[in-house]
Amino acid sequence: MNARILLAGLALASTSVFAAPPQPNLKFTSIPIVETSGRGEHKLFPYRSEDKMVVIAQDPIMCGQKPINPRYEINGNKLVVRYDLTPPPPGVTTPACSVHSTFEINGMPHGDFEVSFAGGKEPFIVARMTRCPSTAPTVDIWDCLVPGK
Repeated sequence: MNARILLAGLALASTSVFAAPPQPNLKFTSIPIVETSGRGEHKLFPYRSEDKMVVIAQDPIMCGQKPINPRYEINGNKLVVRYDLTPPPPGVTTPACSVHSTFEINGMPHGDFEVSFAGGKEPFIVARMTRCPSTAPTVDIWDCLVPGK
């Protein structure tokens, strides 16, 4: 009986040792704005603090559209965030509104990431990140990253 308990305990311990690392998870929020901000251009602002990446995207849309199906992919040193857009209301043909979205990804692996974003079927825009200028990371460079130039 004790041997069975010992074997069951060893089997349970070995599965946790060889288990895959937890996958990053996504939290998405968006705010549709009824007027354009600035010149109605795409903007992308990625930030990182330890294992959390926050990507803020400003996307010109047609009034009445909403972002749906937010998602992300990690391919090597590239983080791709995107969503689809609902169809515009009938008769609306000019992107006179904008949507401001936040992709918060927890559990990001360490690495120097290039961040790409697309809302709908448009081409991707890309942002690079750089080390935070006003802080000294305590463990490694990925303690703090901000949008690069």
